[in-house]
Amino acid sequence: MDLSGSMPGLESLGGLFSSFGRPKPILVSDYDGTLAPFRRERGDAVPLPEVKELLWRIISAGGDVMILSGRDAGEVFLLLGLDVEIIGCHGWQRRSPGGKTETLPLSGDERRAVQALSSLFNAFPIDSVEIKPVSAALHWRERDEIKRRWHKLEPEIIDRAGQSGLEALRFNGGIEFRIPAFSKGAAIERILEHRKENGPVFYLGDDVTDEDAFLALKGRGTGILVSGSPRRSAADAWIRPEEVKFFLEMWLSALEGEQRRGEA
Repeated sequence: MDLSGSMPGLESLGGLFSSFGRPKPILVSDYDGTLAPFRRERGDAVPLPEVKELLWRIISAGGDVMILSGRDAGEVFLLLGLDVEIIGCHGWQRRSPGGKTETLPLSGDERRAVQALSSLFNAFPIDSVEIKPVSAALHWRERDEIKRRWHKLEPEIIDRAGQSGLEALRFNGGIEFRIPAFSKGAAIERILEHRKENGPVFYLGDDVTDEDAFLALKGRGTGILVSGSPRRSAADAWIRPEEVKFFLEMWLSALEGEQRRGEA
């Protein structure tokens, strides 16, 4: 893994857009911390107006946009307010434009592991716990008392989760336990497999949960880390959170430029 300080930044990404053509590239993005700033209350995490406007313009211009999130896909749709393809729950769930939602099958062992999720965080306030269909997360952003309690109970919970076949995944502001088969890396693999006729895949992500996606794209696409400061990552390039809107502007400009060339 490279240090993001040595990776290309926004100013070096212009060359990526010079090759926009047929087939069109696919823009896949994480949601929290990438398109929407982190908030203590998860229901307040919505994109900045200019980011949402740019995404809408890209979609309206025929751009191929997907969201890949650890959240439930329906929840992302309500927060984002754009009818795009949304891969939720780390790849277990897919919401198509129009609202049709599909999920991947679970094995017997995976169903038993899911049943263990609801009791993992019984010792914590309900507003700090997020129970999802195939994972459960504990959030302690701006809540030091939750973080202290977690450190006290960590060995016991880790052991219980491991016995149930769950995988621990730490993220910026908490920890999540999930079914190991469902990750953003596995979701990217499915996108690459099902969309062979499409162009290259670009993935924007900010957290450790996005590293699986960056690794899956190696040699087959471009991973772009969204981070306020350099850190070790498997991504191919690095931009700051405030530069996401400029990246989207570059994407839109390249898409519209290709359309004009096609009409000439």
